[in-house]
Amino acid sequence: MLNIAFGQSKYFVDNLSENTKRGLRQKLRRGEWPGWAPVGYLNDRLKHNVIPDPDRARLVAKLFERYSTGTFSLYDMRHESISMGLFSRAQKKLSVSLIQNILSNPFYYGIFRYNGELHEGSHEPIITKNLFDEVQRVMAKKARPQNKVMKVEYPFRGLLICDECECSITAELHKGHHYYRCTKKRGACSQKYVREEALDEQISAALQSVSLSPAWADTWLAKCDEDARGDAQASDSLARDLRDQVKVIEDKIDRLLDSHLDGLIEKDEYAAKKKKFLNHKIDLEEKIATISRKGDYWLEPMRTFISEAKQAGIIALQENLSAKRDFLQKIGSNPRLAARRLMLNPREPWRILADSHPRPDPSSSDFSHQPALLRGQDSNLEPSP
Repeated sequence: MLNIAFGQSKYFVDNLSENTKRGLRQKLRRGEWPGWAPVGYLNDRLKHNVIPDPDRARLVAKLFERYSTGTFSLYDMRHESISMGLFSRAQKKLSVSLIQNILSNPFYYGIFRYNGELHEGSHEPIITKNLFDEVQRVMAKKARPQNKVMKVEYPFRGLLICDECECSITAELHKGHHYYRCTKKRGACSQKYVREEALDEQISAALQSVSLSPAWADTWLAKCDEDARGDAQASDSLARDLRDQVKVIEDKIDRLLDSHLDGLIEKDEYAAKKKKFLNHKIDLEEKIATISRKGDYWLEPMRTFISEAKQAGIIALQENLSAKRDFLQKIGSNPRLAARRLMLNPREPWRILADSHPRPDPSSSDFSHQPALLRGQDSNLEPSP
């Protein structure tokens, strides 16, 4: 009788466990988070899902925006959260580890991780995926070990590589001046020192080569506004194309799940490919939402590019070497130093400005007589000595 009683108890427990797991699987298929809502969300006990917290959601979004600037550390963000009034449900201060967990949690842009697998959530996102990706880039950059022994600031240290031996360019202080040279870690190298002032002039020239004068930038921004007013039909067509792409991705996810259930691919490979497909789907859906909201999605990157090209000329005339370094990394890849000259391969669309776009005098309102300063120039920008 005791064995029968134990057997009935075990059957009840096993059945309860299986029903619980089945319920969790159903919630995951519907995109419902099966746990306690993270900071910025609340549990909806009626619909058994999570909803944005009306008091904390905008503060969490502001936390992402501020950290994405790259000027704050995680400890700074803790003070920022306190100053903006972002606390936990128990009205306690957020710890540094909790802030790091918030900033690295994909839940806030519409995807959640459960048992090592990503699932598309049905909850309302607080931030965009682009903002989340930018925060991850900033966090990865800040996670690199920093040399705390070095007291002298070298703005261009680690920016360039030697064109002769592919080693990095380091910096030294001699007689009150900063000099940049090849580390020569791979053997002998004939490249010589270059002073920071000379390198600064060449970087400023590189920024000027991809800049637009304020007058030209304002003119093109006005043209973008004109195009936006008559672009509704093109936006509808683009939205349909993006929806078709979303449908293709959904079919791929279904086929991927079938392959995993049939044992054709392992769980790790399935989770990695599903993550890739889900992130691509989120990107497309954000573009569709932007088109529906603004109707001029394709113009937004152009407006951003024109504004940045306008900013390039302003930064080139300033003495902020760190800002020049950051902007040089934005416009070009693998900047090199050869014979004391900067060599830069601009990315698209910066290459268009560097190669052929005329850069008018900002003080002149006559655009028709402005020379094309870089027309026909090689993609490797080498300022004259």
